[in-house]
Amino acid sequence: MPRFLSSHLNLVLTLLGGGILVGLLWGLGFGPVLEQLMKIGPGWLFIVGQEALPILANTAGWHYAFAEPQRTVGFGRLLRLRLAGDSLNYLVPSATLGGEIWRVNSLRREVSGAVGAASVTLAKFNQFLGQALFIALGLSLAAPLAPLRPGLAPWFWAVLAGCLMFLGVIFWGLNRRLFGKMAGGLKNWLPARVFARLPLDRIDELDRVIGAYLAGHRRAFWASTGLFALAWALGSLEVLIIFYFLGLPLSLPTAVTVETLSIFLDLVLFFMPAKLGTQEGGKVLIFLSLGLPPVAGLSFGLIRRVRELTWAGVGLICLSTMPASPAWGSKAEGR
Repeated sequence: MPRFLSSHLNLVLTLLGGGILVGLLWGLGFGPVLEQLMKIGPGWLFIVGQEALPILANTAGWHYAFAEPQRTVGFGRLLRLRLAGDSLNYLVPSATLGGEIWRVNSLRREVSGAVGAASVTLAKFNQFLGQALFIALGLSLAAPLAPLRPGLAPWFWAVLAGCLMFLGVIFWGLNRRLFGKMAGGLKNWLPARVFARLPLDRIDELDRVIGAYLAGHRRAFWASTGLFALAWALGSLEVLIIFYFLGLPLSLPTAVTVETLSIFLDLVLFFMPAKLGTQEGGKVLIFLSLGLPPVAGLSFGLIRRVRELTWAGVGLICLSTMPASPAWGSKAEGR
């Protein structure tokens, strides 16, 4: 998509999301929402602090997305790259994958560009697979025990099945030189002068590294996927903490169902910049489907946004303390 079209689309989506948020505050009342938020008090420390657990699990998942001989990047380094990249993805609307590209570029201080790109690609795939597994477990184990309105679950299962089929296609492609075939397609469609400027000099090595990982490192693959699934599941702990401070009924099935449906809606509405409006509106719909007060749902969404912005700020601090990445082909790039 041309850059100017992407910028205009992001602007429209941002305005749309902002309009949804303002409409919700207007309809449900700013006063009742503020009253709910004031209940949190010192609970903000617990809500913001508990996010360290999913972040550590996600970083460990990325650690195992490297094949063992290439697992040379320290955990602390990966943690800072994780935080900084996530902040870029969250705060820069026009760069949904900007954090991933930045991570690949930064990793070239320790490993080759192909190894870094392979680890980031595999981590993203494993995270997506872990997300799908958690949604499936939540729908099958928790949702039947939660007071979810009848008739909704089949729709969720249908979309989840589509996501799993998509993952299967991607997995098949990663085992069969996906990026090389994509490069071949781009060569046929793009003008030669444009294609010549693409950084495709190590595309074959990238396919080889990914193929070798998937073929010979199954334990690392499932360890990575399991850690990412654990990170998604730990969101249920945050739900319980917020429910406690808001004075809502504490129920593990309900908490897991809220988190499952939240992740599900974020997955479907991935194109919204920073989940603006959709996070808050989605929580209102989820709370209504569970027979919970919609004002509490809007407050829940705002509480999560504060937590996300706080950790995005931590990521920006990490970003500001890191040296500039080496230029492509420079001697600083790892081998």
